[in-house]
Amino acid sequence: MSGSAVRVRFAPSPTGSLHIGSARTALFNWLYARKTGGTMVLRIEDTDAERSTAESYEAIIEALLWLGLDWDEGPIKGGAYGPYLQSARSVLYHNEVERLLASGQAYHCFCTPDELEEVRKEALAAGKPIKYDGRCRLLPAEEVAARVLKKIPHVVRFRVPPGSTRFRDIVRGELEFANEELDDFVIRKSDGRPTYNFAVVVDDVKMKISHVIRGDDHLPNTPKQVLMYRAMGYALPKFAHLSMILGSDRTRLSKRHGATSIQEYRRLGYTPDGLVNYLALLGWSADDKTEFFTRSALIEKFSLKRVTKNPAAFDVEKLDHINSMHFVRLPPLEKVSLVYDRLVSEHIVPPDFGVDEWSECRAVQEPADAGKLSDESFRAEAPRLGVIINVMGQRLRNVAEAATRLAYFYKDDYPRNPDAYGKHLSGPEVPDRLDAVAEALATIETFKRTEIESAVRALADRLGVSAGDLIHPCRVALTGDEVSPDLFAVIHLLGRRKSVERLRKAAAERRVDARASG
Repeated sequence: MSGSAVRVRFAPSPTGSLHIGSARTALFNWLYARKTGGTMVLRIEDTDAERSTAESYEAIIEALLWLGLDWDEGPIKGGAYGPYLQSARSVLYHNEVERLLASGQAYHCFCTPDELEEVRKEALAAGKPIKYDGRCRLLPAEEVAARVLKKIPHVVRFRVPPGSTRFRDIVRGELEFANEELDDFVIRKSDGRPTYNFAVVVDDVKMKISHVIRGDDHLPNTPKQVLMYRAMGYALPKFAHLSMILGSDRTRLSKRHGATSIQEYRRLGYTPDGLVNYLALLGWSADDKTEFFTRSALIEKFSLKRVTKNPAAFDVEKLDHINSMHFVRLPPLEKVSLVYDRLVSEHIVPPDFGVDEWSECRAVQEPADAGKLSDESFRAEAPRLGVIINVMGQRLRNVAEAATRLAYFYKDDYPRNPDAYGKHLSGPEVPDRLDAVAEALATIETFKRTEIESAVRALADRLGVSAGDLIHPCRVALTGDEVSPDLFAVIHLLGRRKSVERLRKAAAERRVDARASG
């Protein structure tokens, strides 16, 4: 099949958020379409009127757009084979049902719920598979017509032929199912709406879908769908059923394993590229060793032949690792924007105090297109935040860590490590040394990083101590921990006023603690 003929579809039901497994399915369809130059169709399967909601529909659209999985036809985009909501395609389903009824490959079933329950109980008692016994198959045509005319409630069932159903799956190879294991399944409900298995076949045919790439939870439905393709005289698409995603305990991924929806991972601070990269590795690999992929690399390397039929295990640690690789590679302004939004959502910014002693950073770091941004607060803070992120380096691995790791740059109420305080601020000499550093910083003429370092090291020489004897307690007093980026850069970014204030406050608190314990 030529690339131009490839048409794939992602067809979610708007009954909840976009699940990780569904997102993986959307991604594999998207990758195959982009690899082959084909068409990606988004179709919303909303025939379950009781469970489908506008909120879920909007959430799915938003999640796909955030992931960057754009579609060529479907909601928002339109296309030649719409409408792309099943609820708006009832005429198409009605016509195909009537065609199957006319050919004798479907029939009206008037069995009541009580009668169907009786069939179920009889099968259970006999130890037989629970399926419809076909009692309405042989109703005389005149009787059927009369009941229909009287509007007696009924469904339409597909007449399953004898024999077996075979088809080829790209992932799983040749498959065969015995038709006797199927009952005459319903294709139109008593309220006139089509069932899933019928509607999906009609839609895939009418939308000229060439490849059906979906989760293996749909595999039991495929024999029924293949039978309907053939009964209606349509060619089969190529099927590719993706393995399920398991949790860490090797059971099907669910909420007990943690976050399962794309919206949750977005709130947790993951990047779209990091999540897409990781999802691609759940059931596919390029060479069994490469883990980091850009989108363009994924498109270039993707092949359905490399999709495995073995279940994939969801590993949060691996996701975190891959996401961190993407985070550190983000363009500077994009990274700053993501971190800023996170700090705002966590009520870290706007800062509780102003910083004005690092104007030379603003001149160097001002983003070239910052003027295009409409958020005045963001434009004001973006240069400083950009420097902070650069100074943090590998210490800031993702957006989720920003609220805790960057808090001391913005708030006086930031996390403190008790062990670090006990280790570096407990000595009797500490208060005087902190005050001495504060005085040195207060008197620096030009508050630059190089001048700050020179002043602290000169003070150490005058006091006859190592620079570390000053640096370590100052780091804890300023950041709350014994580990931080370059201390002199931290002081510079905090600014003169805030650095002096914190050092003097820490010195005073140490003196109070010493008197209380003495």
